[in-house]
Amino acid sequence: MTDIVEDLVRFWDQMDSGLEHVTPTWWGAVITDGRFPAVWDTNYARVETADPALSLAEVAAGLEPALEAVGAASFHVVLFRPRETAALLDELIARGDRPSWDIVMEHGGDPPPADDPVEELRMDRRDDWARLGESLASFGVEQPAVVQQLLRLEREVLDPGGTKRWFGVRGPGGQVVAFGALLLLAGLGYVDHIVTFPEARGRGYARRIVARLVHEARAAGVERIFLLVDPEGPVRLYEGLGFREATRIAATRSTRQADGGGR
Repeated sequence: MTDIVEDLVRFWDQMDSGLEHVTPTWWGAVITDGRFPAVWDTNYARVETADPALSLAEVAAGLEPALEAVGAASFHVVLFRPRETAALLDELIARGDRPSWDIVMEHGGDPPPADDPVEELRMDRRDDWARLGESLASFGVEQPAVVQQLLRLEREVLDPGGTKRWFGVRGPGGQVVAFGALLLLAGLGYVDHIVTFPEARGRGYARRIVARLVHEARAAGVERIFLLVDPEGPVRLYEGLGFREATRIAATRSTRQADGGGR
């Protein structure tokens, strides 16, 4: 099987292909989209290289003018090989950019048992989109303008063609109380947006949704299924469902104008 980082880069490259500007560089790519200037994950630098000599000045020379052109809010850098590019990461942190880490977990073995009450959401109801917007608060995104841009990104870029499939659990009144999404790109399956609203927690909904997503990915013929989780997040939940740590990626962000949001 190919290197997990190479697969991650292929996945992100295809996911970003629906955005307005993707400019390759020797070290990765600069991505911007003037439709979503407050969404930091559509306006950022993708550092793919393992070259330890890459400097902040080189990244900024490509990223800053691109961000300025679309009025983007944040200087956001994603490092897919942070161990090798540690000097760049140190430079970013030293100037005050906020670092974060994600564990890349890959599923292995047989899919976990999947049962009701998880259903596929067709996302053809206005109240489902409104509920999805409300769920973003669980990821620290509450500013109305940012929420609207993220929902527009989902509808206009990721949703068409079935690239992103939504699953969830509905409460007694038909309102969604737990969400999860599956992206199938570049021959990979990505488990995303696992969230349960506070009033429905403790019932195993997240576990059931993740199990369903794994089943759906396997049914689609996907061999490599992965997700990203904060080191302080529900790592044990995912381990209990057959996921194991494969690598880690790093990101940094500093505010240029008004604070924005990520996907």
